Amino acid sequence: MKWGKRQTESETNEQPEVVEDGETIDSDSAAEIEYELHEWAGETRLVLDQLLILKEVPHVWQGATLVVREEDEEVADQLIEEAESTSLPTLEADAETIEYETSGWSDSEQASFGSLLVRLGIPYEFSDEGSLVVQASDEEAIETALDAFQVVNDERPELDGLDANSLLTEVFVSCDRLRRDHRDDTGVGEILRLTPLLVEHRPPFGIEANLWDEIGKRANDLVGLLSEGSGDEEEIRSQASGLSETLRSLI
Repeated sequence: MKWGKRQTESETNEQPEVVEDGETIDSDSAAEIEYELHEWAGETRLVLDQLLILKEVPHVWQGATLVVREEDEEVADQLIEEAESTSLPTLEADAETIEYETSGWSDSEQASFGSLLVRLGIPYEFSDEGSLVVQASDEEAIETALDAFQVVNDERPELDGLDANSLLTEVFVSCDRLRRDHRDDTGVGEILRLTPLLVEHRPPFGIEANLWDEIGKRANDLVGLLSEGSGDEEEIRSQASGLSETLRSLI
């Protein structure tokens, strides 16, 4: 795969850093490096763009020409070589596809997850609305990748010194008490104490992120009913019963 490189002089040193076609980038030097990548496939340029975002290299695209700061030339060369050696799988034209809502993801999160899918050899694309589009045949692999990605990128602290199974068991016991008596003092006190531990910590190893967050949300809803007096006896007992049944399968 061919590509060319040349050095250019920018008009001023005080330029805003942006990442859109035809714009300029901030640089301590007046010099910029241009890479002519017209002979590259669009998918390969996408891989390179993701790598540059992951490495936080300021850059712009002027059509198929990549522009970086002179001081980033060495790392850009390395990433170009890496992109050249990476083949990006593409969606099959007649394949059934499914979409995942990722419009709330940042550019770096999309780039990071896209890079993960490239390494896994899973074809994908992001729609104009920001949804992740994949082949239906890859659904199971995508679910696994999404779950792992959520855990890795979860900034909440770990359950330091706590055993997740013991925590869930205690939540189950408190919910079971409230299922039988919505005014049980021990049950109320324990769910108020335990819920912050669930929602403020990341899911432990072995428990899916979505399931952990769903348990925390339902516990929070139960706390809301108890704390604000917004739920009647039947509503509290129903919420506690449903949560205890979910937990029963985990402990």
